[in-house]
Amino acid sequence: MIFITSEMQRNPSISNATRQEILLFVSCFLIMSILYATPSLINTSVTARYIKELLVDCLFMAIACLPVWWLHFRRLAHWSLKKRFFLHLFSAVLYYSIWMLLYQLYNPLDGKLPMTNQQILQNLGPNLLFYIQVFSILHMYHFFREREMQVRLEKELRELAYRGEINALKAQIQPHFLFNTLSSISASLPPEQEKTRVLIARLADTFRYALLSTKEAFVPLANELSFMEKYLSLEKVRFGKRLQYRINIAPNVPQVQIPPMLLQPLVENAVKHGIEPALEGGEIEISCIVKSKKVWIKVNNTGSAYPGSLEELFQRKGVGISNTAKRLERHYGEELAVSRNISQGLCFEFCIPIPTNQ
Repeated sequence: MIFITSEMQRNPSISNATRQEILLFVSCFLIMSILYATPSLINTSVTARYIKELLVDCLFMAIACLPVWWLHFRRLAHWSLKKRFFLHLFSAVLYYSIWMLLYQLYNPLDGKLPMTNQQILQNLGPNLLFYIQVFSILHMYHFFREREMQVRLEKELRELAYRGEINALKAQIQPHFLFNTLSSISASLPPEQEKTRVLIARLADTFRYALLSTKEAFVPLANELSFMEKYLSLEKVRFGKRLQYRINIAPNVPQVQIPPMLLQPLVENAVKHGIEPALEGGEIEISCIVKSKKVWIKVNNTGSAYPGSLEELFQRKGVGISNTAKRLERHYGEELAVSRNISQGLCFEFCIPIPTNQ
């Protein structure tokens, strides 16, 4: 399964953040160690043994801090700052326990006695102060990095909104002329052409919904699914028995709000690459379930196997799948996942967080 976010597309060096944190991490240890060792460096002569002990102490503190860093800034990075602050009460104990255990193992190997209870208590204060300083710097680094990212996202959202306004103006050129023309065509049909009249009505509904998408930031999930049902019913007229479709909604799915036309590029891709090339056609399934306080939405298709790589789906120019991935990340901080299913068709999946008041 491939997870693609617009942040990864925009900044392929997203892993640079980890490298920067490690560099900051190491720099903190070196600077703090030198500062702590300054009185000894001034008052005593610097020996090879003293340098070795200093480096060993730095190494042990780094090893002890790594699990805490992973816990706070990777595994539980989604927690609020308040929760992670209280988590430090536990992780500080974890840090000192690891540091102390390393020394208890190292001292006998270096020909020293294990640390006594008094030595353990004497080292507690300096180690906890060191812990507070290092992780305070890391938290400040994360705050400014997230703030910088937020500013960048806000700028991109403003640019997207501006382009959306321009597209909305283009889309609203005489829309009533189009609807009136469709109504006139429908009214001119004889009674025996009722099926054609229904198709024209569905086509008009799809145009109305597309026009609505230029005005509304969010629509109920039910409206989006209803639009997709009309869209697929029109495509079924084109493909006949070659296209089958299902829309499955679990009974407990709440009415979350989603950006309009979010599913259309995914379904259109399924039609173009799954149904159209296959002689016998295939099936498109849209499903919605609730899991982990989120609504999980899946668009799955059978039919022809997708010939290209999954990554290239997100690298095409235009406003298709890559735009859907960007909208998901901007609005919800969620990812769009794509994988190949058993029939080698494609399966797109993403989730929408359920508001706390539902």
